[in-house]
Amino acid sequence: MAAGAGTGPFAGLKVLDLSRVLAGPSCGQLLADFGADVIKVEDVGGDENRKWAPVIGGESANFMSVNRGKCGMTLNLKSPAGQEILAGLVRASDVVIDSFLPAVAKRLGVDDASLRKHRPDLVHVTISGYGHEGPLAARPGYDLMLQAFSGMMAMTGEPGGGPIRAGTSFIDMATGMLAFSGVATALYARLAGRATGTAQGQHIQVSLLETAIALLGYHVPAYTVAGKVPSRAGSGVWHIVPYQAFATTDGHILAGATNDAAWQRLCKAIGANDLAANPAYATSTQRIEQREPVIAGLSKIFATKPTDHWVAVLDAANVPCSPVNDITHALAHPQVAAMKMVIDVAGRDAPGGGPLRLVGVPLNLSATPAAPGRAPPSLGEHTDTILAETLGYSADRIAALRREGTI
Repeated sequence: MAAGAGTGPFAGLKVLDLSRVLAGPSCGQLLADFGADVIKVEDVGGDENRKWAPVIGGESANFMSVNRGKCGMTLNLKSPAGQEILAGLVRASDVVIDSFLPAVAKRLGVDDASLRKHRPDLVHVTISGYGHEGPLAARPGYDLMLQAFSGMMAMTGEPGGGPIRAGTSFIDMATGMLAFSGVATALYARLAGRATGTAQGQHIQVSLLETAIALLGYHVPAYTVAGKVPSRAGSGVWHIVPYQAFATTDGHILAGATNDAAWQRLCKAIGANDLAANPAYATSTQRIEQREPVIAGLSKIFATKPTDHWVAVLDAANVPCSPVNDITHALAHPQVAAMKMVIDVAGRDAPGGGPLRLVGVPLNLSATPAAPGRAPPSLGEHTDTILAETLGYSADRIAALRREGTI
């Protein structure tokens, strides 16, 4: 395909990304980061997140965040010519990613049965809101809807307050990572099957709902085994005290005592000798029962000095802590730079000028590291090249397709 020669463990892998918004595209981006040739297919009007603020110079930060390293083309899948192009692209692909609702997928010929007619050993990943079975299988879902539906919003916020959204679309992004792991697993199984003549493709199905319920983690057995319904605890958690943010003279610090020894170290480090000596606060269970006086006593002390002072004091005492950074301070930290989690992407400057800086790859392989490629494509940037190189279309035919509105 026209995406170019990638390097990495997925070099030579051909991926057709038909998905939209965040979850599916983030899966495609990870595959591109590790060498796959990824073609991002959009409707002629573009992925809806191209229009989500902030939009600078016609470029959406949301779109740029999950489409690095891909080639981009537009295609009207509702047209007969569009269906012909789709069939050719699927035949040339190892992996297809889609996020259509079931009825729409069938109508557009991107359901698994239709795709597999073109490529029987295809690895096909479908991302949905609520899953592929059950009464809500046909219901669209976005990250925020699933934060609400899964119970996450009900446990997030200040005590006595209303439900609060997490500050990032983490369900979307985690679903994309699960889709990536599913693709890698299916590709490994297909490769292993070639040795025995049993190589086959697979249909991988992931959903925001399944991701969200899985991310509830320990809250599930806390309820199913112990009957505990988590309540809102602000910046803290209900089952460890103290373990939350405290106001300082110039901001906030997150500090915690995850066991009784850490509690004693914390109190000694900040000079809370009366709290350390109080037998009513000696054990983790007692501190949960006495949350209000424990937090009140600590809050009074932390409010006397700046955040950096307390971080230095607690670090020296081996007590878990962190400044509560805003994104400006987090992205500027030398540790983030050391892990290369903000990178300059080649191929195009940022819309406002200067290097295009995007999120790095959160996965490190010693022998075959990621090599993030070109900048995200502008709408339809590589349509002509893909049609010519992958399907052998002539310039005249491509021009006709454009006049017809197919591309």
